[in-house]
Amino acid sequence: MIEGDSLDYSLLNDWADFDCKGYYTCEIGVRKGLGSKIIMDQVKNNYFHIGVDPYGDRVYQHTDNDANSKWNGKPTPPTYPDSMRDQLIKDFHWYIKQGKFHLANMTDTDFMGSNEYKDKRFALVHFDGPHTTKDVINESIWFANRSAPKTRFIFDDYKTYDMQTVADCLHHFNFKPLAKGENKILLEN
Repeated sequence: MIEGDSLDYSLLNDWADFDCKGYYTCEIGVRKGLGSKIIMDQVKNNYFHIGVDPYGDRVYQHTDNDANSKWNGKPTPPTYPDSMRDQLIKDFHWYIKQGKFHLANMTDTDFMGSNEYKDKRFALVHFDGPHTTKDVINESIWFANRSAPKTRFIFDDYKTYDMQTVADCLHHFNFKPLAKGENKILLEN
């Protein structure tokens, strides 16, 4: 069974019921894959879905204030071992075989710096990777510059960073908040 690690998956399900008009979808921070599965099952007319996650138990700043963050009662963020990636690939075998899923097994920074992805256009992006204001701004600006004529950005755990600053930056790309839940918020241009 493909699992997630957050809340508001019903909102993601509703918000991903969206016509991508032939453009790409993406999730930054795939982990066990529930967000990507929901997106692939719900969107219509997407080219294919790209999941970005480096795995490999990398140590990184997960939130603006990691010292106060708790993950299942522990002061450190969850780990993402290569075994989790290997299980994801098994779980997504059908999606891969159907040409619906591509794993970019790298950091968000490496993904944004790769020539392979720089010219792609995206109609839906789920931001569920590093939850620092700086990282989310960098990711959202990168994707805003590659957004389709009508694009949805869904941000997970938006209360762990300065979502207002992110939204203010995206305002310059005509993104506006449409809906929000306890953990996820939807912006659309």
